[in-house]
Amino acid sequence: MKIGIDIDNVITNTFEELSHYFNHFMRKEFTPPEAIEAMRKEKLKMVGYWFLTWRRGLLTQVKPIAGARETIRLLHAEHQIALITSRMPVFNRQTKIWLSRHDVPYHELHHAKEKHKYKKAGGCRYFIEDNLEEAEVLADHCEKIFLFDYPWNRRTTRDNIIRVNGWRDIEALVNAG
Repeated sequence: MKIGIDIDNVITNTFEELSHYFNHFMRKEFTPPEAIEAMRKEKLKMVGYWFLTWRRGLLTQVKPIAGARETIRLLHAEHQIALITSRMPVFNRQTKIWLSRHDVPYHELHHAKEKHKYKKAGGCRYFIEDNLEEAEVLADHCEKIFLFDYPWNRRTTRDNIIRVNGWRDIEALVNAG
């Protein structure tokens, strides 16, 4: 079986660990939902932020979420793992360095624009995501979406979008079929 997995805020604590860089760059303190909204509205300013993030290699410094590596290793032994991220392709090398450094196994790594991951998720039975809007699009293309429960994605969702509180939940759900 093929399983699609997002990276930021699913395998890594990206938002939590980089929020102070983001707030410093934006010169304002944002809550998680406000930061997500600012990222979507301030597209030109975000180019500068992502350039700074790339230049400083910040995405290579974030830590894995508890249980992510272990669960992905277990899944990798029996399933095809496709990492599909909305990180810009310029982060490909840094992403591979991080995955290698933290011993996160995978079969495929793809970069896709937000709300376009479904184009790379062909054949994925399950997808693990944190972005509700992305999950809703993926729900039309995958049997089940496991959505990490965060303050920025608390709206009502579709029947095949299942909220999870961590990697143990995901392991149990995948094993249950």
